[in-house]
Amino acid sequence: MNHKNDLSKNHRELKIEATLKATLFGLSAGLLVGVIVFFVGIVTTQNLLWLGLGISGLIAVLTGFFIYWVPERPTVLKVAKRIDQMGLEERTITMVELDEEETYIAKVQREDTKTALAAFRPKLLVFSSFFRPLLMFSIALVLMITSLTFMMTIVNAADDDPSDSPTDISAEDAMFQEMIDELLSIINQANIDVTLKSTLYTMVVDLERRLPTYETYMEKYADVLKTRNEILQMIADAILELEESLMNIAEALQQYENTEILGLALATWDDDEIIAAFDYMYDRIDVLLGQELYDVMWQTAIDIETALAESVGTYPPMAEALQALADAYKLALDAYEPGNEDEVLADAKEGMDQSLEDLLAAIQELRDMIEELEELEEEIEEETDEFPMFMPFPEDSAEGSDPGDPNTNSENTVIDGQTPYEDVYDTYYEDAMAWLAGENISEDMRRIIENYFNMLS
Repeated sequence: MNHKNDLSKNHRELKIEATLKATLFGLSAGLLVGVIVFFVGIVTTQNLLWLGLGISGLIAVLTGFFIYWVPERPTVLKVAKRIDQMGLEERTITMVELDEEETYIAKVQREDTKTALAAFRPKLLVFSSFFRPLLMFSIALVLMITSLTFMMTIVNAADDDPSDSPTDISAEDAMFQEMIDELLSIINQANIDVTLKSTLYTMVVDLERRLPTYETYMEKYADVLKTRNEILQMIADAILELEESLMNIAEALQQYENTEILGLALATWDDDEIIAAFDYMYDRIDVLLGQELYDVMWQTAIDIETALAESVGTYPPMAEALQALADAYKLALDAYEPGNEDEVLADAKEGMDQSLEDLLAAIQELRDMIEELEELEEEIEEETDEFPMFMPFPEDSAEGSDPGDPNTNSENTVIDGQTPYEDVYDTYYEDAMAWLAGENISEDMRRIIENYFNMLS
């Protein structure tokens, strides 16, 4: 095959091009597979560096070989086609195909093509051929570096996070954590306002984060007690707000003659009293006629609306029920004419019955919410009241542990249930007083601690 010598230079160029393309595409495939492996490492917070690099290398080699020998295989026929595409109009490929023929036309065609090649001197190895593989390689490399960096950051952060470390915690910290977990469970299960629940939950979570920063048990206990009091105060404030949402409108209604009986009934929180008040208000207008009936009903409606405007924070469903009561009076009067008092009273009665039903339902909702808050308050008090102010010293934990010792009982021991208070009282008292002298704490906290020791003594 004489044409091989004529195309040898171009053949070498195509081999170099195929090698470079196969290398770039193979590396790109390997890098993209590495990106997938490192993404798995990010999701699972595992260090998959060597696994990712190993798989990437294997995929790069296999892909490179495949691309070199299949789509980019540098054959003589492919060289001829590439040269013809540069302007020889299939003369080169014809020369290659007629290489085995010795006819006059074949010989003339080969000589003519060789002359054209010598004059043309085609160059197959050009930069534009590598634009696509270089672009793909650059994108894959950036993705690879980014995913690897992100994975290592996530893994290192997880390794540095003490909360994920399987290190043993002290009995003291375990006791605090148990209390925190119980408080979170209590709050999470409480059927209370979502905003209040979120606030209380966040307060306990913040307490959990602060506790490891303290060096002494007393500091931890002081923060627990402070947070506990803040939570209980928030619950008490929420209960008071709900109670005032009824009492404020009850007091406002008592300021007017036509609605005084209803205001007094609401203040009792008693359904029977409220029903009796509605009956009284109807009986009061049932005996009236003419303009007097109109005036009393109209003024009652105005008094209800005025009381609603004057009261602050009325529970919305309750305010809607009372407004419906005022509307019932007004709507009944729309059809008023002298002589049709029975029709007016019938319409008023229908509206009053509906507003009474809505009002009782609103008050029951208030009772339920207050009851839930009181139960939550009680559970938190019980959980934190059981929490000990002081931990026993390890060296004292065995003292007084004899079950037959009269000084050893569940009501006269520190947290281990064995060491009597009197065995460690003096040491605890000295530590507590020294801590109080060196800490900037509130007077309330100081009194609580001093009263605690006075109780023990």
